[in-house]
Amino acid sequence: MKNFYPNNLLITGFDILFFWVARMLMMGENITKELPFKDIYLHALVKDEKGEKMSKSKGNVIDPLETIKKYSTDALRFTLAVLAVQGRDIKLSVDKLEQSRNFTNKLFNATNFLQLNQEHFEDLVPENIKTPLGRYMLARFNVAVKETREFMDIYRFNDGATVLYRFLWGEFCDWGIELSKADKASVAELGSIFKESMKLLHPFMPFITENLHNRLSADKFEDGESIMVQAYPTVSEVDDEVIKQFDLIMEAIVSVRRCKTLVDKGNQKIEKASIKLPSGSDIEMMKPFIEKLGKVEEITFVSEKIEKCVTDVSDNLETFISTDDIDMSAIIGKLTKQKEKLEKEIAKLNGMLNNERFVANAPQQVILSNKKALADAVEKMAKIEAELLGFA
Repeated sequence: MKNFYPNNLLITGFDILFFWVARMLMMGENITKELPFKDIYLHALVKDEKGEKMSKSKGNVIDPLETIKKYSTDALRFTLAVLAVQGRDIKLSVDKLEQSRNFTNKLFNATNFLQLNQEHFEDLVPENIKTPLGRYMLARFNVAVKETREFMDIYRFNDGATVLYRFLWGEFCDWGIELSKADKASVAELGSIFKESMKLLHPFMPFITENLHNRLSADKFEDGESIMVQAYPTVSEVDDEVIKQFDLIMEAIVSVRRCKTLVDKGNQKIEKASIKLPSGSDIEMMKPFIEKLGKVEEITFVSEKIEKCVTDVSDNLETFISTDDIDMSAIIGKLTKQKEKLEKEIAKLNGMLNNERFVANAPQQVILSNKKALADAVEKMAKIEAELLGFA
C-alpha cells in the first residue's frame, strides 16, 4: 500500500466510469481518507474507419496480432497515439497504419544516411553544437521537446505524437538531411540530435527507438543502458534567430525552384539567379545552402529587381532569373499549347455542367468530380495566363 497507494493516474474507458471508477474513488477515500488517484484518463474506443463499433458479425474486426505482423508493433502503437484525440473515438484505418509504417521507414533511412558519414555519434551536449545547421536543428529539437512535454503533461498524446512526426519527418529528414549536403561538418551534430530525439520518441515507439539509438551509440546493446531508464530530454533555450535565418533559406530554395520552372529548367542546374532578401539576413551563411539545394552555380543578392527576368514572389523574398540567354519563344509556345488544351477542356466541362439533362441524370459523384476538374482547370489557366503576361 505504501508503494502503490495513492497513485497518480487511472487509465480507463468511459463505459465503466460510474460502475467501477466512481466506486473506487468513494471506497478508497472512505477507507484511507485519500483519493486513490489524482487524474483519470478516459481513452477512446477503437472503431473501424467508418466509425462503427467492431464486431465479428459485421466482419470489421481488425486483429491486433495480424496488424502487428504486417505493420509492426511500433506502427500500431504510434497510429493509436496519433488518433487518440480527447473526447473522440478512434477510427482505425489501413491508410493510417501505412502512414505510421512509412514513418518507421523514414527513421531507418535517416539512420542509414547518418551512418554513411560516420558510424557512431556522441551524446548530445548543446554547448558543443557549433555549425549553423546544427544550431538550427537543435533549436527545432528544443521546440519539439517543449511541445511534446507540455502535451504529455496534460495527456494530449495525439498532439505529442503529431509534434514528433512533424519534427522528425518534416524538419529533420525532409530539410535537415538535405541541407547537410551543403554542410558536411554538421552531420556529426545532426547525428547527436537525432540520437537524442529517439529518447523523445521512445514512449510512442519503444522498439525502433531503442534499436536506432543503440546503432548510433558506441556501446554494444548488452553493455549499454536502455533508453527506457535514461533521462527524458529536457528543454534548452531556443535560438529564435537561427530559426528565422533557416526559414528564409528554405523559403529561398523553394522560390528558386519555382522560378526555374518558369523558364523550363525545373530540375536542371543553372548558372545564375538573384534574390532580394529582407535586411539583416545573413547572406554569407545562407548562400551555400541555397546554391546547393536550388541547383544554381552562383546566387547573387540584390536590392532591386533585375532587368529582363522571370520573377517568383514569396512571403519574405523575391527571386529573379535573367532571360537574356534563354530562348523564350519555345517556352511561350509550350505555354500557349497548354492554354489551348485547357480552353477545350474548360469548354467541354462547362458544356456538361450547363446541360440540364446531364445534371438531372448523372450520379452525384460524377457531377462533383466534373466540378472539381473544372475548378482545377480554371486555376491552371489563370497560372498560365499570368506566366504568359509576365513574358509579354
